[in-house]
Amino acid sequence: MRTLMASAAAAVLATIPMAGPAAQAATGERAGPRPVAGGSDQPVAPVDLGFAPDLPYHSAAAINDRGVIVGTASGGSYDLHGFRWAAGRSAALPDDAPGPSEINNDDQIAGFVPHRDRLNTGFVLGAGRGTVDTGFPVGGQNERGEVVGALPGPDGNRRAVRWWRGQTIDLGAPPATSSDGVAISDGGQIAVRVSDADGNHARVARWAGGRLDALPTLPGGGAAWATDINNRGDIVGWADTATGSRHAVVWLGRRLIDLGAALPDRTSEATAVNDAGQVVGQTSDAGGQPGHGVRWDLGRPRDLGTLGGTTSVPIAINDRGDVIGDSTTADGHRYGFRWCDGRMTGLGDLGGGESHAAAINDRGQVVGAAQLPGGRTRAVLWQ
Repeated sequence: MRTLMASAAAAVLATIPMAGPAAQAATGERAGPRPVAGGSDQPVAPVDLGFAPDLPYHSAAAINDRGVIVGTASGGSYDLHGFRWAAGRSAALPDDAPGPSEINNDDQIAGFVPHRDRLNTGFVLGAGRGTVDTGFPVGGQNERGEVVGALPGPDGNRRAVRWWRGQTIDLGAPPATSSDGVAISDGGQIAVRVSDADGNHARVARWAGGRLDALPTLPGGGAAWATDINNRGDIVGWADTATGSRHAVVWLGRRLIDLGAALPDRTSEATAVNDAGQVVGQTSDAGGQPGHGVRWDLGRPRDLGTLGGTTSVPIAINDRGDVIGDSTTADGHRYGFRWCDGRMTGLGDLGGGESHAAAINDRGQVVGAAQLPGGRTRAVLWQ
């Protein structure tokens, strides 16, 4: 189950034009999602999760395989209120659990706590066990309840850490570098990002069995970046080539596979991988303009298409191979999509002309946010 938006996809999504209420008023139209040829004729209608209707901004962040959802309602940057939704009913999380980003099948919730005057911290909330302050924003969680992230080390540099059952373990980093725990498999293998003290020259490492193992980069290249890990220990992300281009890659053990080599004249970034080894990612043209999303099967890329516009950005894939993300339409609006069996389907809005997909479970249920007229958003489920 992949529930978190990868940072690479988030960065690309920020570049997609958002045709909001002002643009709709100017044109006098509010178009719905426009699937690619062969896709569904109708977008999937959203179900409003119904939490805290007086707050203006809502988003669902994660869903487990039982259909339990967590998300956040907000009145501003530091005014966050976490919630849990199950069986048609939403309930507020404790005040010390305002920013949930993860939920596993045992109903353990993890996330972040924003602070105005110090570094953000994080929390773990177990069923019947109360809230625990991890000290760091949670970057990933597995089915055993282990969570990963980073804390400042004795030298002031960030150190990748794992928290489990109240114990925090420093995963290590080479001298004069910083490290971050990016994602964790159910078996406890961890994808780790390593960089110099200034955050440059990033590399990728895998932590397993108490050892941090640096992974190779592309021949003649420079930086590499990790975004996800599956339960086989495969890590995906991207790496720079000798010519300065960026290619999607996967590390199988210590073997580095260049997925982007099959996409000449395009840059690419892998954002998520499932337990079957299927990889999804984003492409851009030589000028840096975002293009179509791709799913790689055994290294072979498949273009996911769009909802009629120029861009699609996949952010997650479940173990059935269903892909979710956001795409533009022909008139410049942005909608979430679900791609299944070669068909891309738009995820409907609530009258505001936009939607955003955030997570999918292995049943194919998708959660995220849908816009209302006037620009407010609601946390929603698409069945």
